[in-house]
Amino acid sequence: MSREKLLAVLLFLLATAEGAGIAWYRKAAVPGTGEPGVVVFNLTGVASSGVWTLEEVNGLNYWWKDFEPAELHVPAGATVVINLRSADLFHQFYIPEFAVGPLDIEPGHMVTVRFRAERSGVFQYYCTSMCGSCHFYMRGWLVVTAEGKTPVRPPRIVCGRCRGEMPPRRPDAGLVEQGAWLYEANGCSTCHGPDGHGGVVNVNANNSPVPRHDTTARKLFLASEEDAEAFRELLEEHAALAGLEEGQEIRGFPVVRARYENAREIIRRGRYSGRRDPGGPEPPLQMPAWQYLVDDREIDALLAYFVSLYPWDGDVEDG
Repeated sequence: MSREKLLAVLLFLLATAEGAGIAWYRKAAVPGTGEPGVVVFNLTGVASSGVWTLEEVNGLNYWWKDFEPAELHVPAGATVVINLRSADLFHQFYIPEFAVGPLDIEPGHMVTVRFRAERSGVFQYYCTSMCGSCHFYMRGWLVVTAEGKTPVRPPRIVCGRCRGEMPPRRPDAGLVEQGAWLYEANGCSTCHGPDGHGGVVNVNANNSPVPRHDTTARKLFLASEEDAEAFRELLEEHAALAGLEEGQEIRGFPVVRARYENAREIIRRGRYSGRRDPGGPEPPLQMPAWQYLVDDREIDALLAYFVSLYPWDGDVEDG
């Protein structure tokens, strides 16, 4: 095909995409619309990039662009209007502190929400519907700043795997290294914190902050660094610990084995975070069932990684 014909085809496809509504909007954020005290945002969910973005999403840039996650800044007391769309998959939009949602966002449809930002602070908004491998990165910040105060700049949340920023997985790596890769690739760190340190607030949840993983060795009743090392070696050598008999070189091995099986089951089947206040909002962060996304050997890799994080020479709080 000649260059001219190829250009003609591309122009035709672009025009067709525009006509079909694939260019979802022209302006990303419109601070004010002539209505006093109103701030308007046009927000699009892009599952393939793991973001809610203020950038224009259309039928061409969707396939190659790394869209930036949206950080919404508004003055305290402002009326906030958010026009919500999806570029690809079904999403749910949720800001629990302002009783926004969860709102169903379907491709091809716009949902508009309006609320008043009455209190200042930094609040997360979420996608609460499992929307692909980058789902747990589909969150952003609403920053409400009181008059005379300097706006806070919260940490940027992006999916390294979606952006090609993560190193490739090494099948020949040990379990601990594989577990570290899986922890980042699957977005575990967005809820359980970098290196399993925890501290991520789950609004109105019984177990808020989200449980940390750098205390897993203690939760498995591993009594010493030597026991933890022996535990990791057993995981490396065996497909599972369930069939192993007593007498392993780990103190209290039957109890450790039972706790290990319980931890595996939680990862497989997930865990619901109940409401601390029954009349309050639904907690936005729920532990999903990972049994269809990771196999048992990968679960062992995650557990080996978690056990490796425990600071035996320091002091760490349970959580």
